[in-house]
Amino acid sequence: MEEFWIPLLIRMVVTAAVVLVATAAAERVGPFWAALIGAFPTSAGPAYVMLALKENALFIATSAVTSLASMIAIAPFVVSIIFLAPRFNVFVTVGGAFVVWALFAIPLTFLSWTPMTAMAGNFAMYGACFWLTRKMTFTFDDIKSTKPRWFEMPLRAFVVGLFVAVVVTLSDTLGTVGTGLGAVFPIVFLSLTAILHIRLGGAALAMTMQSALRVVSVMIFALLALHYGVLGWGKAVGLSLALVVSIVWATMFVLLNHRKAAAAKAVS
Repeated sequence: MEEFWIPLLIRMVVTAAVVLVATAAAERVGPFWAALIGAFPTSAGPAYVMLALKENALFIATSAVTSLASMIAIAPFVVSIIFLAPRFNVFVTVGGAFVVWALFAIPLTFLSWTPMTAMAGNFAMYGACFWLTRKMTFTFDDIKSTKPRWFEMPLRAFVVGLFVAVVVTLSDTLGTVGTGLGAVFPIVFLSLTAILHIRLGGAALAMTMQSALRVVSVMIFALLALHYGVLGWGKAVGLSLALVVSIVWATMFVLLNHRKAAAAKAVS
């Protein structure tokens, strides 16, 4: 019994701590940083680390391909939030975004994917979504602020931690397809959507997700690195490569945002 509950609790506590610290920092320094940390693989990363402790390399590599294909559904999911958040309340926004994700994600699981076909699908989908949102602008004047309630952050962290624990614990039952899909289920985005909409309003949420759409694309390359790294050099190397790709991609966006902010300040 202890062999089941102790690893489960460790997974929940570790993941919850990561989400709690990351999102608490992000929400205090603006939409870009909220997007950067929210889009960073704080749920998929721990899920795959924990999976690596109990599954073999082939299982991890195969699940990574399913996760890579499932990322195709994340782009329209984020776009739906960008369009819905400024116009509707939190319930419509969260519910509508979840429906959009399901409409794209579930059919994807019935297709046979290779790393290259999954990459091609992602490039096509993210390219289309970048184009759809290219002219959307929001101002800080539209942002409201409400006092956070004490239970919001712990509740979000607990939900994410519980989800990761369930995915890992049930991996044998779910198989590679279910595990791969579950690992990139947008639980962080959904929780971030609900709390930012309530606390800062739809405009702030839309601004955050507009940046997140660009940042979350790092997962495409991180999952590709995970797949080939695990197959070629083992689980530890594959996970390390995925982490390095994520950090490099995030650093690039930080530098680009800094450069953009400096240019805007110089103009003004």
